[in-house]
Amino acid sequence: MARDRSMENGTVNNRITSEKEFEEVFRYYYRPLFLFAYGYVMDEGEAENIVQSVFTEMWEKRKNLPENLNLRAYLYSSVKHACLRYFKRLQLLDEYKKRQAEALVLSFADDDIEDDRELIALVQKALSQLSEQQRRIVELHVMEGKKYLEIADLLQLSENTVRTHLKRAYKILRENLSCLFPNIFF
Repeated sequence: MARDRSMENGTVNNRITSEKEFEEVFRYYYRPLFLFAYGYVMDEGEAENIVQSVFTEMWEKRKNLPENLNLRAYLYSSVKHACLRYFKRLQLLDEYKKRQAEALVLSFADDDIEDDRELIALVQKALSQLSEQQRRIVELHVMEGKKYLEIADLLQLSENTVRTHLKRAYKILRENLSCLFPNIFF
């Protein structure tokens, strides 16, 4: 009971030294931290990964944690920073995908005109497999370089909906173009 009260106000007056103590902290904070992470990333799997990695890191660093640590503040701060790192990775991945698409377009310029026509026809055919909404989002994101939030505002959609449409569009394009471009990662 005293341990629960100290966890409620976030203070732990001794270090987490045993697995049992760690399990108590894990059971007490896991669900609220998961919901906190989910509020940021809006993806259950990623929220679980983030919270689990924070607890793993805490366990690995347990001997170096201060004795009078405000555990609640430490955990929430760690989850918040892990969510921000997740968004940074997504942004870097988006930039990489954009560069890959640009490289793909530039590679067309070196081929002779007949090959270009065939490739353009195949790309257009792949694009025709997308819904109108997916095609518009791909155009705005890849060709015009707009961010998810800009596209969401422009098309009056949620940012998560834009992300989902783009993810599904990339999957369709990857399936239709992978035989031509086996190194496409978008």
